[in-house]
Amino acid sequence: MLKKITKLGQILGLTTSSIVFSQTGNVGINTPNPGSTIDINGSLAANYTAINTASYNLTATDFHVSYNGTANAVFNLPAAISGVGNFKGRLYTIKNNTNFTITVNSAAPETINGNASISIPANQSTQLINTGLTGASSTWEIVSEGSSASNYTASNGLSISGNDVKLGGTLSQATNIATAGNNLSINGGGKVLIGTNTVPTGASNSKIIIDNGTTNGALQIKDGTQQLGYVLTSDANGLATWSSTVTTAFANNWTSYSGTLVNPFTAPTGGGNLPTGISVVIPAKGWYFFRSGIAINSECNDYTFYINGIGDVWKSYCTSNTAVFMAPRDQNRVLYFSTPGTYTILAVKTNGNIPGSFNAGNPSFYLDFVKFQN
Repeated sequence: MLKKITKLGQILGLTTSSIVFSQTGNVGINTPNPGSTIDINGSLAANYTAINTASYNLTATDFHVSYNGTANAVFNLPAAISGVGNFKGRLYTIKNNTNFTITVNSAAPETINGNASISIPANQSTQLINTGLTGASSTWEIVSEGSSASNYTASNGLSISGNDVKLGGTLSQATNIATAGNNLSINGGGKVLIGTNTVPTGASNSKIIIDNGTTNGALQIKDGTQQLGYVLTSDANGLATWSSTVTTAFANNWTSYSGTLVNPFTAPTGGGNLPTGISVVIPAKGWYFFRSGIAINSECNDYTFYINGIGDVWKSYCTSNTAVFMAPRDQNRVLYFSTPGTYTILAVKTNGNIPGSFNAGNPSFYLDFVKFQN
């Protein structure tokens, strides 16, 4: 009996040699002067639990729980206790080691920071503390949320490499960039590509490229000037607005033919492709208004000036078997040019009559044109 008492004393002596109780009620472990209620000079161990199940109920024995499952999981917090057994201050750390999501539910009607549940995304962790409150109250508060940068991939247009977060990730949701009145600039020699990541042929100098495949409606610009049938036009500074495709100020925009007119009707036979010595320079594709006139005194014949593949610019029909000035002499034409360029004016006459006079009356030859619609 004496041996047993001696052994017990030795055990108590060993234990109390590392535990010190101060007069203020503090307990120190491996420290002679504890300054807190519990003052530990050394490491601290708490329960570590690793689970794979997709549903888990947190208990009084849990402290740190790591999830390693293969699907989205649901963790349920214990219901609060009022009075004896209240676990105010209890801490839970939940670590998600997967690419799935953990949903943490409070026991209704309790909340976590005012919410019935919270989500822990892939490769992130959350620490919760119990407030001691019961009922429809914030029974749990979030102490911290975090992740391991080495396991974290930024989403919605961002990516991360170490501590470097940069643009270039997948845009995973509808995103609005509110600049609050500030300019958003893309400088340097780069391009903005929309609908493709490959610069197409012919776009080496382009800064903005839109590739909508075979679907029409790739571009929409609304500034209040848009109307049905309008086209985008530029001022001298390159500022674009929508405007009518019709040119109304004809009188200020007429262009005359180039070259020197020669008489194409000198042959004693009829035929076409007769050179006139003149041409017109069309600056852009579109519809053009032509006006032309000439005085030709001749017996019955048909005389025409035309642009091969485009149409007539002036034409006169036989009106008499005796020599007369062809009528009408002043005519208007509307012609469409699909490509810009220089177009030769040719002539044709239907028979072998040679005019008694060519360009000898009133008016003398003129040919003017103006673009009026794309």
